[in-house]
Amino acid sequence: MNSNSLDDWLDYIDQNRPKEDEFGLNRLRPIKNIVLESPIAKKIVVIGGTNGKGTSAEFLNNLLLESNFNVGLYTSPHLFQFNERIRINGSPISDFEIIEAFKEIEKIKKDTRLTYFDYATIAAFIIFTKNTLDVAILEIGLGGKYDPVNLLDADISILTNVELDHQKWLGNTREEIGEEKSAIFRDAKVIIMGANEMPFSVMKKVSELNSKTLQLGIDFFEDEIKSNNLNKESAACSIAAYKEITDSPINFNEILEQTNLLGRCDVKGKFILDVSHNLASVRNLVEFLNEEYKDKSIKAIVGLMQDKDINDIIKEIKHIISEWYACSPNIDRAMSSNNLKELISDETNSKVEAFESVDLAIERAIKENDSDMVIVFGSFFTVSEAYESLSKHDQIDL
Repeated sequence: MNSNSLDDWLDYIDQNRPKEDEFGLNRLRPIKNIVLESPIAKKIVVIGGTNGKGTSAEFLNNLLLESNFNVGLYTSPHLFQFNERIRINGSPISDFEIIEAFKEIEKIKKDTRLTYFDYATIAAFIIFTKNTLDVAILEIGLGGKYDPVNLLDADISILTNVELDHQKWLGNTREEIGEEKSAIFRDAKVIIMGANEMPFSVMKKVSELNSKTLQLGIDFFEDEIKSNNLNKESAACSIAAYKEITDSPINFNEILEQTNLLGRCDVKGKFILDVSHNLASVRNLVEFLNEEYKDKSIKAIVGLMQDKDINDIIKEIKHIISEWYACSPNIDRAMSSNNLKELISDETNSKVEAFESVDLAIERAIKENDSDMVIVFGSFFTVSEAYESLSKHDQIDL
């Protein structure tokens, strides 16, 4: 593969997947050892958890930039462009840098099959080593134990929370999932936990390590955080991590107000866009809606992946939704709008309509021209298409 088109490369890395018996980090270690001839940064922060990882990463990034640190940020997934996943000092890197990193990986990997996330993560490693970074912040994509980010030894490991999600890959209980996620912890380093109740499997892992451990509700608190649109627990984790890196004084709430994360309770006129896609994140969304719009009628545009606990998600939010627009984002894993409509209809007496696309659902909501708020949620894919649709219909500027 020798194209100079990023789209060509992204198509390529999405096709050459490993077989199931080839998964695991051992196949990646020889590649990592070649790539990481020098450290990616003076300090490495790895962020795992079921929800709130993106919030924690973004807020910590902004705190450190405000204090004049050179910071690399790696997150996933992206909403619009792949480049969003890898940023240096707040700016997405160029197509050229990504392509050059992919080409370097191709030379090194030989016959090893890599996943899309393997390519993306190792590309971030390569790009970060070419910059002089004080701190690298890396978000776990899925789980922890076998995520390619876990090839690195974190100086600070943040585990925001442990809830049920991705059970097919991580396990069917919080204990099993906690064991997967706590694999990012390292001995004699710093562990930050963003929930005052963690599964026994997580606490057992902590007890086995000689690490400094900070836990929400015991060692740090969310009381002083003023935010209605960002996860307070995750923000508190970011502040705790910041204090482990530097004692430079900073106005945390001022930076928090300036931290605008797309797709997290993002209000655009009558539309509220939120990437909540599991039970725990939908609970947070309901809390936000109850606080900010308790006296408003709320419609929902929803598109969900087939592997989600759809019935539980609907049950959690149905009491505040007056009307549903079931849709299907343009990805194979999405549930069809008609099947989703049936599931919603089984759980609620509210009016439910099916739309073949997110765009058609957005278009209908715009044409209604009423005072109802419209929440768009269910997945990153749904919300990404909603942003594009709102822009197309001149509701927002992207």
